Amino acid sequence: MYNARSKILKKDEDKTEQEEEIAKLLYDYEMQLKEDSAIKKDIVKILISSVEEFNVHERNGHQSKAMLIKIPYKSLKSFRVIRNNIVNHLEKKLNCQVYFVAVRQILSKKVKTPGVKKRPISRTLTHVYNCILEDIALPSSIVGKQVRVHTDGSQTTKILLDPLDKEKVEDRLDTMSEAYKKATGKKVRFFFAKPTKFQKAMAEFKKKQKQ
Repeated sequence: MYNARSKILKKDEDKTEQEEEIAKLLYDYEMQLKEDSAIKKDIVKILISSVEEFNVHERNGHQSKAMLIKIPYKSLKSFRVIRNNIVNHLEKKLNCQVYFVAVRQILSKKVKTPGVKKRPISRTLTHVYNCILEDIALPSSIVGKQVRVHTDGSQTTKILLDPLDKEKVEDRLDTMSEAYKKATGKKVRFFFAKPTKFQKAMAEFKKKQKQ
């Protein structure tokens, strides 16, 4: 029987309250849509692997909570089509920021898979972590990365986003960093890249259109 709990890819005894809450919100949203809705054919394909809540310490001193929702890789294509609809709906209902990442498989260099001579690039740790960065950065896109090595050997990684997306995600940068840390255990900080002359012109053009 298809219901809210069937959207969670876990045994009933392993499902958490947070996972059931998210599943119910998605299921209820799906049921509200008309059969011929362009969104419905994609939302039905979105399943849940796990849900985790995390705290965010923002640069302005405020604290907030957010949700990291992991979905199976097979759900990613459909999710990206209706990403804005889903995230806006959940954030309105939960009153917190929500991030989706797809579950991807990482193969170790030391593990030999029968019939596979070379480990696929898509299964390397670096590639998977870069894909998770792209998931979290949505609806913006990553245009660069800077890694600074300090004298004590520690590193600071800066992720540069498209400056044209500043209005969309400016208030999400700190939460993006925490979401990535929650998903991978790695620390990064998000910033906007310096706009080019063309991007400055585009930004001015968009401002004039809004006036």
